[in-house]
Amino acid sequence: MAVRGGGTLWVCDFDGTLYRGWLARLTHGISNTDLFWQVFLRCADWQRRWRLLKGVHRVHTLHRQLLKQRRAGAISSGEVDAQCIQALRQLFCQEATEWQIQHAGEALARGLVPEAATVLQRWLAPSDRVLVLSKAFMPVLLPACLHLSALLNRPVDVVGNRLTGVDGVLRSEDKQRELQAFLEGRSCARAVVIGDTEEDIGMHRTMTDLGIASRLVAMAPKDARIRAEADLVLASWGRAGEHPFGG
Repeated sequence: MAVRGGGTLWVCDFDGTLYRGWLARLTHGISNTDLFWQVFLRCADWQRRWRLLKGVHRVHTLHRQLLKQRRAGAISSGEVDAQCIQALRQLFCQEATEWQIQHAGEALARGLVPEAATVLQRWLAPSDRVLVLSKAFMPVLLPACLHLSALLNRPVDVVGNRLTGVDGVLRSEDKQRELQAFLEGRSCARAVVIGDTEEDIGMHRTMTDLGIASRLVAMAPKDARIRAEADLVLASWGRAGEHPFGG
């Protein structure tokens, strides 16, 4: 279990929270939008490019079908994301090389919201830790969080989806388990969870269930649930004021 004491653990979502990117702005900051086009541009084989386009069209069709189920209350928005990520991972593994994906991910490192690092620098104390816990792919998260680490002048821990291997795609309950595993043996007096969807509520509740004082910050929230449960609702990083714990 987590060791009491120490500073604040800042648990940040990535897509739509820390990352807005370029074309991703049209899809609420989903980094896979930019990743797809960066991979596409690195494919010299036009037949492979055509298969990528057909594949992403299938993912888009799947997304529309799943959105209908979500609106009917049959599945959560997190499950919509997870199924689309699984389909996109399969497409990348079939049609792109490891080199193409790695370099595509590196190209996205500058897509972080500029104000995010500025606000976090103001909020963070010297003993605080930062964890980025996301369903984005690790080839995107690692270079982006290395860039964030340089801006914050401190290490940034990262947990995300892998493109290879037998591991499944992270769902809400998986993110909660990953958070619990991260906390094992680590010092944490309190926590701030920053995100934009209902999945981030689960991470906030994980903290409180462990007896850790936690604040939930809804950053440009995408759904009503997190807006209703958040301790602090912000339209953007640029609207951030005082520390989530006050003072």
